[in-house]
Amino acid sequence: MAKRGRVYNKFYTDELWEQVNKENKRILEDFLSEYKQRKKSKGTINGYRSDLKIILIYILKELDNRCILELNKKDFRNLSLYFSDDCQMSAARVNRLKSAVNSMLTFCEEDDDYDYEINYAKKVAGLPKERVRDNEDDFFFTFDEFIKVRDILVEKEKWQLAVLWSIGFDSAGRKNELFQIQKHGLLNGNKTNVVVGKRGKKFPLVYLDDTKEIIRKYLEWRGDDDIDSLWIKGQGNHKEAVNDPNILYDRIVSISKILSEVRGEECNIFPHSMRHARLECLAQGTDTRLVDENGNIRKYSLEQIQIFAHHSDVSTTQGYLKDHSEDTINEMFGITE
Repeated sequence: MAKRGRVYNKFYTDELWEQVNKENKRILEDFLSEYKQRKKSKGTINGYRSDLKIILIYILKELDNRCILELNKKDFRNLSLYFSDDCQMSAARVNRLKSAVNSMLTFCEEDDDYDYEINYAKKVAGLPKERVRDNEDDFFFTFDEFIKVRDILVEKEKWQLAVLWSIGFDSAGRKNELFQIQKHGLLNGNKTNVVVGKRGKKFPLVYLDDTKEIIRKYLEWRGDDDIDSLWIKGQGNHKEAVNDPNILYDRIVSISKILSEVRGEECNIFPHSMRHARLECLAQGTDTRLVDENGNIRKYSLEQIQIFAHHSDVSTTQGYLKDHSEDTINEMFGITE
């Protein structure tokens, strides 16, 4: 903590903080309020506050005090270089600052109140050695990993968690969109009730037949009740609707332990991990449940995925996918590595 204090005191003054972009301050307070609601420790919240104040003062001094949501990949790369080269911070310290930015912008990415689709800070690799794990890590999981985790949840009869995992992946739904799903009519087709997404867009979420079967088993396990929501807390006479989308966030994060067992190494997933992994799966044609009339696995175009993800611009969709440029070049010229 002493080291963090020295770094903080070197950058922060009341005079500088007074000049920081008011929108950036508002985003910071929104983010910290979210983490307080998630019952993060006081020490964790204070650490985020100190680190992010450093970042916002850097933006004031070096980036014309722009809104942090307007920054691009180059801006975040320069940020890392500034702290590592100009300020001579250790790789661990720079990566801790980067982790704080990643977490705050992931919050903005998921929150409907912010018109923010792509967290460009995540596009910048952490410095080598002592890298801090954050929301960027294990950003993609494979279709095979999805199936293995799903099967483990089913085997353990964790029906509600299996439904969340399955419908979250199938639909690529955001946390707040998944939260709006109602139980009625889910067994009659492959679409949920209409939900409201970012920018007020309205659409149903899509799921496949095997997910529908898991939903059926979950509803049988749940029994009759007058709760409209698909998501509940408690059992028997003590059931009640989940009243906070952050509960779904915590449930998805809890699946990280199972995915780590499947992968054979520690990894972390977050609600947006499911969205990124699903879109990549559709682009690469790895979902064996989706086949054409000849039995070949379907591979979807960028434009089709854009429509599925309800993105206004195809560049947003591209930002959700892995960069396969090197693979393409190698395939063009028969290069093997």
